[in-house]
Amino acid sequence: MGCDVLMNRPRVLAILPGFIPSTLIHIVKPLAALNRAGLIRAGFALEHGVFHHSLEWAEVVVFCRNTEPAYSWILDFALACGKPVVYDLDDNFFELPPTTDVGRYHRAPERLQQLERYLRNATLVRVYSDPLRELVKPLNPNVVRVEGPIDWNLIPSGPMRNGLSKVRVVYPTSRVEDELAELFLADIQRLLTVYSGLVEMFFWGYHPRELRGHPGVRFMAPLASYDRFFRRFARFGFDVGLAPLRDDAFHRSKSDVKFREYAACGIAGVYSNVGAYAKSVEHGVTGLLVSNQRGAWFDAVSRLLEDLDLRHLIQEQARAYARKHYDLRFVQEVWYSQLQEVMRNGGGEYLSAAAQGNGRSVHVVGNGPWGTYLIRRMSVGRQAWACWANRVSRAIDSLRQSGFRRGLDRIRPQIHNLTMLLQLRMNLRFWSILRSMLPRGARREG
Repeated sequence: MGCDVLMNRPRVLAILPGFIPSTLIHIVKPLAALNRAGLIRAGFALEHGVFHHSLEWAEVVVFCRNTEPAYSWILDFALACGKPVVYDLDDNFFELPPTTDVGRYHRAPERLQQLERYLRNATLVRVYSDPLRELVKPLNPNVVRVEGPIDWNLIPSGPMRNGLSKVRVVYPTSRVEDELAELFLADIQRLLTVYSGLVEMFFWGYHPRELRGHPGVRFMAPLASYDRFFRRFARFGFDVGLAPLRDDAFHRSKSDVKFREYAACGIAGVYSNVGAYAKSVEHGVTGLLVSNQRGAWFDAVSRLLEDLDLRHLIQEQARAYARKHYDLRFVQEVWYSQLQEVMRNGGGEYLSAAAQGNGRSVHVVGNGPWGTYLIRRMSVGRQAWACWANRVSRAIDSLRQSGFRRGLDRIRPQIHNLTMLLQLRMNLRFWSILRSMLPRGARREG
């Protein structure tokens, strides 16, 4: 019986654009766990390092947040071979605000067109909110809403209390450019004045200029590894967490990720009464819902500061809810059933559409077995170099005009997002974490 399971387990290749929390939580963790359980054979690759033999090995190909047209040959190859394709999407890139580097990148017409190709041709599309499901449904009826997981192995068995006289309020984000914090910054400044000496405000990964140097504010440096971050976050003893969202199409499409994290860590959250939070959070029971009007954040956080019983009750009830609804094992079971279903349906019916779509050939092998692959890699290299050179030029101009200290502050997001440096960092993080999650045999498959 065991040998039969081992021989028949499907070969699943996940091709990721980068190593970010979304790809780790939604793709790598559950598929790696299924691999360890002997239910699938999992392979992982960053899209700029995919080889033809890896695609030939795979029976199912999984994508997550891929939008780069330079790698469209990978989708073409999978469809041409009749392989089932799963696309996992946790953000509405069609409505992403074009006011940041990330927004401008994903809202580029060529990337939105490529995203639409993925969505139309996927055997299955997985999304994490009802609005995102409704958006995708006209492109592909085979779209399902799924829940995000919590890895409870990273969290202490019981809630952590800081044991201090000061109440710890936290706002974690991986965004270097964060416009959402504007929703509560004025209220937090007021809170720090009214409750001076009684509250500490922690910004983890984002440093608003308005509060730098404030004695009641602490800044935590971002951690490259999500597991390292979340393990430390869960043990820090935070009391209250902030989760702002704007009431627009993009943010209404987002998942309830901060509710999951706060609730699992026993943190009483204050959430914008928008989108997924409005549905997941029970006001006064598992968190507090607020409008985005000025003063609402101050009222909610001060209520939790002054009412210890309410704060502890919300922390306990939110954690119990998270235990019941957000479990990595359940997510693994959903993944396994979906992989079985797409294997039964197959990907052959998508071949003709892929071959005819956009007037492009599905033959990806050029002059020799690596012809097209090398041409694509060279094209991406030129794009990366041009982007890097442009950023360096802008950085030098900023330093000349504003002086070193002010200029450095202005170009910090650009330095953080340098394309070539990020690609190197992604590779190193990707393989180091995979080595710790997969048995040796699985690492070689992709």
